[in-house]
Parts: sequence; C-alpha cells; structure tokens
Amino acid sequence: MTDTVGQLQRLGLSRNPFPPATTGTGILEELSLPESWETDLRGRIKELAESEGDKALVIEGGYGAGKTFILRWIEAEVLPGHRIKPFFFENPGVAFYDLANRLMRQVGRYEVAKALWEMLYPDSPEDRQTLFSLEFGQWLASLNNRASRNKAIQSLSAALESHGLAEDEEILNKLSRLIVETGERPYFEYRDFVPRGNRSLVAEREEPAYFRSLVKILQKITDADGIAFLLDEFEDVALPGRRLNKSQAASYISTLRRLLDFANSEQLWVVLSTTPEGFARTAELDDSLLQRFGRRYEIPQLTADDAYWMVAQRLNSAHTEGHEGLHPFSKDSLDLLNETSRSSPRRLTKIMWHAIGLAVERRATAPLSGELVQEAEGQLYAVETREA
Repeated sequence: MTDTVGQLQRLGLSRNPFPPATTGTGILEELSLPESWETDLRGRIKELAESEGDKALVIEGGYGAGKTFILRWIEAEVLPGHRIKPFFFENPGVAFYDLANRLMRQVGRYEVAKALWEMLYPDSPEDRQTLFSLEFGQWLASLNNRASRNKAIQSLSAALESHGLAEDEEILNKLSRLIVETGERPYFEYRDFVPRGNRSLVAEREEPAYFRSLVKILQKITDADGIAFLLDEFEDVALPGRRLNKSQAASYISTLRRLLDFANSEQLWVVLSTTPEGFARTAELDDSLLQRFGRRYEIPQLTADDAYWMVAQRLNSAHTEGHEGLHPFSKDSLDLLNETSRSSPRRLTKIMWHAIGLAVERRATAPLSGELVQEAEGQLYAVETREA
C-alpha cells in the first residue's frame, strides 16, 4: 500500500482520481459538466423555474452516458440557486409508499419531528412558555402517559390544519403521531410507510393526500421555495429484463402520474433519468404521461475535446503541487482509443483508472503514453477493441 502511494506521488498524484466503480460522482470538490452540456441544461432548468405547470424534466441516455453525474450536478450546482431543496432517489421502486419511505428516511424522523414541533407547537402563550423552557427531547419525555400523548396529538392536529399542511382527519392524526411517538421510535422503519397495520404512519387509501402534506412540510421546514425529486434509475423497472406484471406496471405509472400531479399543483420538481429503452417502455405503458414531461434532455456523446476536458478535470482533483492539466498523461494520450470508449464517460473513466493502475504496477514515469491507455482499454474491453 505504501509503495502504491509512493508511485502515485512520483506521478504527481495524491490518489487515483478515477473511481473504479465508475458510477456516481466519486470524490470531487466541485461537480462540472462539459460547457455545451452545462449551458443547455442550465437553460432548460431556468425555463422550468420561470414556467407555469408541470416542473418535470427527463434526462435520457444509455448506460454509462452520465445520467447519475448530471443528476448529482443538478442537485449540487443548480437547484440551490433557485432555492429548491433537492432529494436524490436511486432506484426508488414502483410503489408510492416506497417513495414516501425513501424520502422520509433520507430526512430522518427525529429531524422532521423536531422541526415540525418547533414550527407548530405551541399556539397558546402558556404552551409558548413551555416551548422555550423545554428542549424537544424533554418535551417528548414529558409525554409519559396516554392522556398526555392524546392531548399533544389533538393540539398538533389543530396546528397542522391551521397551517394548511393537511385537512383530512386521519392524515392529521398520522402526522401528529409521527411527532409524538418519536420518543419511543426515533427512526423510521419501512413498515411505517406501508399503509396497513397499526404502526403505519400513512393514512390508508389516502396516500396521495398524505404525500402532498409531506411535500408541504418539507418545503416549510427547509425554508425552501420548492422541493425537487431526482429519480435515478427509476427506469430500470420498465426494462424487458425486469418485466412488470400488471399490478406493478399500474403502480409504476400511478406513481409517475401522482408525482406529476403534485408537480403541477405544488412547488415540486421531478427530474427523472431514463435509458432510451426505459423511455420507450414507459411510453408503451402510457404515452400521454410522458407528454407531460415537457422538457427532455438527451445526453450527447463526449466529443474528443470533451473527453480530454473530463480527464483533466479528474486529474486536477488529485494533482500534487506543481502539476496541472493532463499530467501525468501525454497530450495525445486518448487519441488511440476507439470512438465507443472515448465518447462514453463511464468507459473512459474506467479505462483511465486502469491505466493509472498499470502505471503504478510498472513503476512507469510521466508522461504516460497513448499506448498505455490503449492497452488498458484492450484489457477491459478486449473483444470490442479487436472488432473496432
């Protein structure tokens, strides 16, 4: 391990900056895209922010095209500038309560309950004195019998309704229980969001209205102008290899439709990544639904300039002092790659990770040649490289 670190340092690197798994963003201080991609996407998102109706955007691209990276870029670099609080979901499942489960577990029960309590409770001067004399944890501890818990649930239900966060009596009760019972169960569990059973925190047969309340609550407690759901690999459920039965297909389409309904009536954005196959399969299930995604960004392939830029960006995140640009690679190090490899972010990332590994193993010195990079490509994609 020490020898590997020493070899990397001799190459002018503190680490191998190319993630071996080649999914997600890896370790980067700042996420950035090729200039043409960034300009196009910023323009589309600005149009969404300024338009009426559905706030929905599809990011379409094949496997390895950069969908996850783009979603993470939108999450970190774009939406905060519009005062939109983003929530990222990876392969969230088809059922609506799956989405509620992922959302609330991402935020955390204690955090949601505490923020709601501070916002809603109290309404009376006497209760206000209690608020400032007790911490949330102390207040929870004071609910030591059924009578005190029931009184708190009634008070919180009235406050939720007065703030316009819910109207249905059962939803008000469930949301109030979410706060009051946090002392006993400070963490969300999956069964909390299955709308059946005594412990469920979801009102049965009221999932859409309940979810609408959650969106409003999250917007309030995060002090945001809107909420965004970034759904990554949601399309996997629609591919032939994972063919849905009728019930699952109906649930999948119903979930998308409900999200779009919320995007139209609430300050909710929906950004969905999909493969071309997933997009086509969803269109087979309900073409009119996809028409509501008024903006669709088809990820272009990397140009040669884009590929060199992307590699340099990764390397710059790991350069030791005095090094920059493509170092330790030569200026023409990507020229020998076949077009399929050079135009795909995922493949290019994996090839460069392997090339650095070969250089460390062989104690190579800079500049690392195009032949070394081509060799890394051949070892990872031998058949395709020979055919090319």
